Amino acid sequence: MNTPGPMVPKSKDAGYIAEQVSVALLLLLSFWVICYRLDAVPMYLWDESRQANNALEMLESGNLWYTTYDGIPDFWNTKPHLLVLLQWICMKLLGPGLLALRLPSAVAGCILILAGFRYLHKRSGFTTAAAWVAVMLGCGGFNTYHVTRTGDYDAILTLFIFLATLSWLIFLENPNRGKSLTAMAVWFSLALLTKGVAAAMWLPVWFTMGYAIKPRAVLDYKRIIIFFLIPASVVMGYYGMREWLTPGYWQAVAENEFSGRYLRPNEGHHTSWFYYADVIWREYFMGFIVMLAFAGFVIKKDTHTKMYLRILLGILVFVVIISFSATRIYWYVAPAIPLMAFLVILPMAEHNNPVFHWNWSLFIAGIMVLGYYKNYRHNTYTEGVSAAKVLHQAEQSGRLPFQAKWHVGAYYPIEKYYAAVLKNKGLALKIGKDYQYDSYDTVIVSSMAHLDSLNRRYFMRQHHYPTDEMPVWVMVVDSARRH
Repeated sequence: MNTPGPMVPKSKDAGYIAEQVSVALLLLLSFWVICYRLDAVPMYLWDESRQANNALEMLESGNLWYTTYDGIPDFWNTKPHLLVLLQWICMKLLGPGLLALRLPSAVAGCILILAGFRYLHKRSGFTTAAAWVAVMLGCGGFNTYHVTRTGDYDAILTLFIFLATLSWLIFLENPNRGKSLTAMAVWFSLALLTKGVAAAMWLPVWFTMGYAIKPRAVLDYKRIIIFFLIPASVVMGYYGMREWLTPGYWQAVAENEFSGRYLRPNEGHHTSWFYYADVIWREYFMGFIVMLAFAGFVIKKDTHTKMYLRILLGILVFVVIISFSATRIYWYVAPAIPLMAFLVILPMAEHNNPVFHWNWSLFIAGIMVLGYYKNYRHNTYTEGVSAAKVLHQAEQSGRLPFQAKWHVGAYYPIEKYYAAVLKNKGLALKIGKDYQYDSYDTVIVSSMAHLDSLNRRYFMRQHHYPTDEMPVWVMVVDSARRH
């Protein structure tokens, strides 16, 4: 006959249920914030539009082995194409569109929030974990353009770097957990498959975290071999396959990722050496940066002090590495944001005083609300002349606003993408790029520079001026100018 186990007090049972409900509600709210109106802002030029064409061509051709643009191997975008494969899967399931294009980034952001919350909740409790989520959603470097809100590489890179760093921290706390080191190698391999060189920059960061603070990491030869064997095999396998399938890929990677990006400014990105410090202060961490610095004076416990110093030194090494690059762009610092958020909330993990928790949480909440409002406007509103907005509306409505030629420059990935998408809907998007127009032709223009060039070549009448609903010029050609 089974004897009944010990009775669980009702108050404890009710408290446990209340906390689990709070956890579920917090995570669901966080996921909703990340995914809310994901397709509200039109497609961005350059990176996002390039990936959109890569994924669409992959969908149409069935070629999953390498990316193409205009049907030929893409050597302008030389990063590994894990992101494009994920976008291809989403397009396969949902159909082409902004939602499918951006969903991999948003899902990566949700998984990151879940992983960080789980780690902190297990280690320090609900309040500390919830505060970290608030910092992540209120800062300016996570749920924003080029990270979780657009179809770019950085959200997925940030996820894998964060998971690898968590595995490393777990191993440093308990060297007997060899599985953590193996997990770190797997996450690092996936980071390499996401953004290549940008992921490799974290090796000196992790080395600093492991060996600058005592007790230092102890790695025997077997563990070192296992750690490097997995990512080395992945990298050699992937890059070897790409070179075999598309000869010249290695040279393109060397020119684009090393000499073309790290050694000299790429694509007009000229900035000062202290650029990232300014970005973190003004845009990304705002008031949180003050709390991050103040946290170092509040923390007293040895375990938390070591974690604080490990993470802080790692972040500083990372910022120094990317600052030495001649090409400095603000989203390059995104992988450090979750770790910076850790430093902000570490005092809450140490102090059990309800008054301290309340005051610290109040500061976080105040900064979070201001940051969230700023992010919300940026994530859901768009201003200015934009062909992408009009074409996005045409995709949704199933009709083009004018029977006209869309005038473009030498590089027009947005119009190219929508021309292919709209063609599948039975709509013909006519592209004009050679300044060859006849009298009474209607021309849609989305660039003031192109409009000036057209006015120097033709006498034209303005049929439509840019508005919020249709932010493009619509011009009617009268006749050519004689020179």
